Amino acid sequence: MLILSVAAFAAGAVVLGSAEADGKGSVVHVLAGRDADLVVVTGGHDRGFRPGAVCTVSRDGHPFGTVVIAESVRSRSVALILSLDPLAASSSPRIQPGDVVSTRANPRI
Repeated sequence: MLILSVAAFAAGAVVLGSAEADGKGSVVHVLAGRDADLVVVTGGHDRGFRPGAVCTVSRDGHPFGTVVIAESVRSRSVALILSLDPLAASSSPRIQPGDVVSTRANPRI
């Protein structure tokens, strides 16, 4: 009976990330706020994003911004924009839908 209970529990378990998670997602939407701007990202726990993770934003392979994951669920995350480098952005220093968000190997800001 115990084996059946464990098997039933495991079948419904949600994996919150794994070694296969690539740590990358795309910007879906940018929410402009009065005090801070937020970025909605495809990918959440399934891609290895966790609250507090510092990530790099890039466009066409060139990094130009830094965000921190504020909230993450299975397949969606919301991040707070920490900084933008207007000189590094290829066409615009603003984060736009389609930009790539990736976790940093070294999480220090």
